[in-house]
Amino acid sequence: MPTRMVALALLTLLSITGCNRDEVRSYRVPKEAAPELPTAAGSTSGAPTSTGALTWQAPGHWEELPASGMRRGSFTLRGDGEQTADLSIIAFPGDVGGMTANVNRWRGQVGLASLSADKVDASIQHTDTAFFHMDFVSMSGEAAGTPTRIDGAIFNHGGESWFVKLMGPTALVAAEAENFRAFVGTIEPAQP
Repeated sequence: MPTRMVALALLTLLSITGCNRDEVRSYRVPKEAAPELPTAAGSTSGAPTSTGALTWQAPGHWEELPASGMRRGSFTLRGDGEQTADLSIIAFPGDVGGMTANVNRWRGQVGLASLSADKVDASIQHTDTAFFHMDFVSMSGEAAGTPTRIDGAIFNHGGESWFVKLMGPTALVAAEAENFRAFVGTIEPAQP
């Protein structure tokens, strides 16, 4: 028992006195670099652009914008006067609800009613490029009281569903329809 008391007293004394140093030390540790997110290089010259997973080549008159948020790529297309159309390239894991849900989401954006799965399937134009099977849709309606058209392409790559959507004034999107199809045809896996 006395050994225990001595050990307890010694432990108490050591904890009270500590090492008797009052200095505070600080250290500098270099900050880790944030991982680079895939972005599209800003090019309006028609030069190939890459997201790290895919590349594409846009017509020279399309204005490329920085990728941001969910967008892997983004362009503004200019028409007469102040008219502009928006082209977005977005990818989500999996099938994101399936073809019918995605086409109907776009239909809702131009004020159109949803279609049944059979009618959605009938509205799709299927095209194979050198690398992908593409499902194309086109729809016209109204957004904010303005005649609006969406031309879209949906395909799968790397376990993701990719959506290329051109949305804007009906006449502008119709005038760019051939360029849109040609653009989608340039999408391919990035070379290592």
